[in-house]
Amino acid sequence: MKSRYKLFFMLGICLLLTQMTYAQFTATGTIFDASTGDLLVGANVFHPETSQGTTTDANGKFSIELPGQSATVRISYIGYVPRNVTINASSATNLRIELTSDVANLEEVVVTGLASTVKRSNLANSVSSVSADQLLGGSPTQTISSNLYGKVTGAEISANSGAPGGGISIRLRGVTSINGSSQPLYIVDGVYYNNDAIETGSNAVTAAAAAGSTTKQENPVNRIADLNPEDIESIEILKGASAAAIYGQRASGGVVIIQTKRGTPGTPQFSLSQRVGVTTISNKIGTRDFDADEAEAAFGPNGRTLYEEAAAANRFIDYEEQLYGQEGLLAKTSLSTSFGNENTSLFISGSLQDDEGIVENTGYERQSIRANLDHQFSPKLNVALSSNYVHSDASRGLFNNDNTGNTFGVAMTATPNFIDLRPDASGNYPDHPFNSSNQLQTRDLFSDSEKVDRVTTSVQANYNILQNPSNFLRLRFVGGIDFYSQNNKLIFPSELQFERISGSPGTLIETATDNLNTNTSTILIHTFIPSNNVTLTSQAGYTSFNNDQNSILSIANNVLGTQTNLDQAIELNVDQTRVFQRDRGFFLQEEVNLRDTYIITAGIRADKSDRNGDVDKFYFYPKASVAWNMSNENFWGIDEISNLKLRAAFGQTGNLSTFGAKFTSLQPSNIAGLGGVLLTSTRGVEDLKPERQTEIEAGFDASLRSGFASLEVTAYHKEIQDMLLQRELEPSTGFDFESFNAGSMWNRGVEVGLNLKPLNTRRFQWTSSINFWKNWSKVTDLPVPAFDVSGGGFGTSLGIYRIEEGESATQIVGSDPQLDDNGSLALDPNGNPIIITKKLGDGEADFQMSLSNNLRLFRNLNLNFILHWKQGGDNINLTQLLYDLNGTTADYDDTDLDIADFRLQAAGLTGDETNAQKRLSLLGISANHFVQDASYLRMREIGLYYDVPLDFLADFGVGMRKVRVGASATNLFTITPYDSYDPEVSNFGNQPIGRGVDVSPFPASKQFYLHLNIDF
Repeated sequence: MKSRYKLFFMLGICLLLTQMTYAQFTATGTIFDASTGDLLVGANVFHPETSQGTTTDANGKFSIELPGQSATVRISYIGYVPRNVTINASSATNLRIELTSDVANLEEVVVTGLASTVKRSNLANSVSSVSADQLLGGSPTQTISSNLYGKVTGAEISANSGAPGGGISIRLRGVTSINGSSQPLYIVDGVYYNNDAIETGSNAVTAAAAAGSTTKQENPVNRIADLNPEDIESIEILKGASAAAIYGQRASGGVVIIQTKRGTPGTPQFSLSQRVGVTTISNKIGTRDFDADEAEAAFGPNGRTLYEEAAAANRFIDYEEQLYGQEGLLAKTSLSTSFGNENTSLFISGSLQDDEGIVENTGYERQSIRANLDHQFSPKLNVALSSNYVHSDASRGLFNNDNTGNTFGVAMTATPNFIDLRPDASGNYPDHPFNSSNQLQTRDLFSDSEKVDRVTTSVQANYNILQNPSNFLRLRFVGGIDFYSQNNKLIFPSELQFERISGSPGTLIETATDNLNTNTSTILIHTFIPSNNVTLTSQAGYTSFNNDQNSILSIANNVLGTQTNLDQAIELNVDQTRVFQRDRGFFLQEEVNLRDTYIITAGIRADKSDRNGDVDKFYFYPKASVAWNMSNENFWGIDEISNLKLRAAFGQTGNLSTFGAKFTSLQPSNIAGLGGVLLTSTRGVEDLKPERQTEIEAGFDASLRSGFASLEVTAYHKEIQDMLLQRELEPSTGFDFESFNAGSMWNRGVEVGLNLKPLNTRRFQWTSSINFWKNWSKVTDLPVPAFDVSGGGFGTSLGIYRIEEGESATQIVGSDPQLDDNGSLALDPNGNPIIITKKLGDGEADFQMSLSNNLRLFRNLNLNFILHWKQGGDNINLTQLLYDLNGTTADYDDTDLDIADFRLQAAGLTGDETNAQKRLSLLGISANHFVQDASYLRMREIGLYYDVPLDFLADFGVGMRKVRVGASATNLFTITPYDSYDPEVSNFGNQPIGRGVDVSPFPASKQFYLHLNIDF
């Protein structure tokens, strides 16, 4: 009996232990922001022991089954410090869990390959990320590029023009090429997004490329402007070769990876946003106030007569106000919806944008619609489709340099305030007495339009071939199509002043461009987890890229009557440009993660292209990186520092030659009525290869456990070899130039990012980010004589960018008197000053710095602003020269211009002359006064927003999730010593070298907005 009781007792104990082993309980709760009390939707709740997890729903709630009587779960959410929370079965319901925001964003997922990602805490490169909130948080701008101002360390972003929808150029970590492309590669939802800037054809009227520089100066727009910023979920910027090497021969300018918004499962949710505003000129430079004698001295006897007529009628006209004084209306409406179920989700958005410029008859309109679909066909297969259609219509007027006096800005420089160019009561415009065109007449009667229709579509399919606890093999296919049609039409009626005197009155210019990009990638990704401490991720793939661009420029002169069709003209000239490109490549990458402490990555990319001399030759681009999370080591004992990571990376990328450089081009000829072809002066070269860029990057990341601060410091050295150069040929060859690979240069720099949360209470939160970056460059080997950059200025007498061995790649040189060993003016044997060419400045900034702040008061009031400081970096200011030459400069009669004594002596000046006399007397003697400091401090964005309390909406029975109202401004103020319309200017557009040349641009503007955003 006793033994039987013992047996029953033992069985009971076993049953009890079995019950305890298999016991489960359900934990439920809600996750909040610890500071604001806001619900966190989509937060992750994960139980490591069973690998079970869930996410919070639209109300911030979760429910999860946990084993035993107690379990520890990990709570994480992007932008917040993760927490390990122990939950007991006895108190597992209605939990309230709070997360503290983390300025380091260590849980953020960052792209490291073509098909793999890594947590930011394990990242071995400096990769800048910009979220949707950061992109539009302060005040929106017209295009995505301008939304990135001051938000990316290492990025030099400059406006080519102040025109609506105007061009923006981006240069990452300094100069990456002299003659090749310097713009980054854009990838949008897997589509290789074309970012070309197509010329408008206005050179046919302005003749800007006819003298001084053969580079066209037509103010084209980069086509990244077509993308609607409000569709964007996130942007990742791979700034250097060490991060971008996996993208091979097209990534020397860096890579910008853009992900648009996707649908989320659940009931349909809608978002409506409406903004309206006005735009005004940022800065007027003013014009000269004349008296009768000064008017006669500048414009002759007719000038005195016209001045006296204006004085008698008290009619002095502010032509800056006449031309740039429009307060343009700005409006944009956006509507989006997101819905789905466990298998299918859909995001749909549409927007209407209509922005006027500060010049009448200029503006930018854009309509876009997007549909992104995700579907889980089976546990193994999911497919994501992205599609976008955009139509835009831009009118940017007629600006920048010209040699005919026909552009608005150049005509302005010849316009004193005492003449009247306004139309009479019958609408007839007087001729400009001192210029070939009346800018008000040209503005009102001339027509320009740039219409773009663009379709982008991509498909991304993932198939899980194998999945078990230690192996995960996935096949991924990505295909993308990007097609756009751009049509530019410029109409110059025959009644325009300059058309009447041309001999062939009436000009029509049309440019029709069709561009098709297609790309595919097929990738295998294998994840192997041999133990809990080791994860191996391998990927291999094949990629293809095709580009087909056809551009036809038609110029018609002597148009019949008021016709606007090309065939209604007596003279017609047509020029066609065809561009083809076929790239193929493959890549391998291996990533080793040892317990999130040591992360080692190595990879290689091989590419071939028909732009290379040998179309079948593969060029290889390796990469390697290592990250050491010291704070994950067992010896780490500094509790306050939650993350300290050391990192280093190496990588190579390429840069292809310009299209057609390997061929000798032919041009048509007509000799005695017989058609034929002639060779051009540039000889094709069959052995061209890509430029090669090698970068080494090192740095560290640190953050405090409290989430108060995080710091990222990066230093880099980037070497560019096999540069694409041109050399002169012996006349006996029959050619003047040919391209070749030779020479080298480097860029070095430092980037620092500091994120702070000085205050974090329920009533007041303050988040601040400080970004600092600096870049140096040097040409280390140049096998040809030093040369001036085409599109880098107009000669040494005015200042020009020069490439010279041993000097910065962005140096500006110009004529200037020579000094002797004693620092005095050097004279030749005849006693004349010796004029030499020397370095006068540099286009590279000494450093740039941005300060971003987000302040939230009482949970409902938000204030955001970005201050951007650029110290140093010179511009070549030729707008001031044009005003001087025409006698209309605002400071023409002042005498406060400081000129060095040796320059005054060389020009025979005493120093008592007027400012304009000094500048004009120094023409050909010194270009120093044209090279001006373009430093500035600018309020990029500022916005004040109020979130209407939810209980207030509920009291009125309004079925809305969120209502936000606000006001914002962009470019609110600029403090600068630069003496022109704007220190950010580029007459030559997207030149790799030569930005900052200022020739009568479209002035910069500031915008003011009112906002209404509704989520329901």
